[in-house]
Amino acid sequence: MEFEVTMADVAKMPKPAPPAVCIRCKENQPAITIRNEALCSDCFTTFMRTKFTRHMEPYRVKRGTETNRRKIMLANSFGVASTALLDLLHWHRSLQLERARRAEYDVYVVHIDKSAVLGGDEKASEDHLETLRAKYTQFEFVTVPLERIYELGDSTVDKLVSAETSTDSTTSAAAAESTPAEKLKALLSSLNSRASQMDITSLLRTRLMVEMAKKYSCEAILFADSMTKMAAMVLAEVTKGRGHALPWLISDGPTPYGKQTIVRPLRELAKNEVTAYVDFCSLWPFTTTPKETAKAPPKPAVNMKNQTIDEVMGRFFEDISNSHLTANVVKTASKLHFPDDHDRVERLGLCEICGMPMDEDPKIRRIRVTGSAKGEEEKKSGQPSENSSSSILDSDARIYCLEPPPGEEGLKERRCYGCRRSTLGAGRVNWPVSNR
Repeated sequence: MEFEVTMADVAKMPKPAPPAVCIRCKENQPAITIRNEALCSDCFTTFMRTKFTRHMEPYRVKRGTETNRRKIMLANSFGVASTALLDLLHWHRSLQLERARRAEYDVYVVHIDKSAVLGGDEKASEDHLETLRAKYTQFEFVTVPLERIYELGDSTVDKLVSAETSTDSTTSAAAAESTPAEKLKALLSSLNSRASQMDITSLLRTRLMVEMAKKYSCEAILFADSMTKMAAMVLAEVTKGRGHALPWLISDGPTPYGKQTIVRPLRELAKNEVTAYVDFCSLWPFTTTPKETAKAPPKPAVNMKNQTIDEVMGRFFEDISNSHLTANVVKTASKLHFPDDHDRVERLGLCEICGMPMDEDPKIRRIRVTGSAKGEEEKKSGQPSENSSSSILDSDARIYCLEPPPGEEGLKERRCYGCRRSTLGAGRVNWPVSNR
């Protein structure tokens, strides 16, 4: 006689009782259950530090580097993940000083202040930065207003985007004399949605971090992106139209902006694990996120219309409890790579906005393939074809380019599909960074 076991029967089965002691040390009582393991607070802290140290392997103490200390930069937004990364980095450097009597690297902690443009209390940011300075004395803390990108970047008036607005010389002169904060406000106000504003703000924040790293001669920039945030970033960037640039956006390594590399030491840790670390180490006074808000389950959005793609994807991965799904999204996207990065950049160039390699128009790609096949036929027959690839393609037709408005045929900027969507309908503004 055969019996069929359904999922409902499995759900009714009694769950095994939690272990009375930590599954690793076999001594202390478990304080948290992660990845099907009941761990005490000490073993959980060791687990977090082990994951972190794995990504800091290039910065271990090496012989012969006593006189050439390396410099790295940490992007700190005062959030939960940034605070956890700051504490882990402080522990890692203290361990080097204790064991080797010296540290391999110096750290610049940079906070991008967006209060002058997006609103907020600038004095509160300065007070919080003083609190961090008092606790983490090994690091140098720097706060930089977001609008400073117009001073550090290669800024030129009338650099960006085609305009359907007036191009009067008086307006251009007034724009040239305006302050960086006014220029940035004009840039964001020209965008037609909150999603576009947040997208451009995120791009500017990353570019400003790169410019600051160049200023302080830092070889790497550390971002506190957890595995949950990176999974949301993968789907969000694909939805925005930047799926072709995923290898540049989420992988640890060099960027198209220069010699600086980007490292995400928390990429193997979920958001709930990072939050638990902040809780066990009593780091809540050093973050601006309230404890109740960070540990509470995400609430449904009141107004879905004003939500950005990043917020929707972030809420999705916070709602699901399957950590394997989150890890698979990140690991699968990390395996993507360009066949030849140098060839792609040389052939297609860089986007004028995000600075990533341009995406190729699929219609033009199909024409190129067809043209290549016809070229082979021409070689065999010895007679040129009327629709050869050389007569169809030129340097500007191979990629997505914004057509200039009437009377301004000399202006034709290169923008990837994602940036075209974000800047759709924007007027002529001063883009602060040159990508060429």
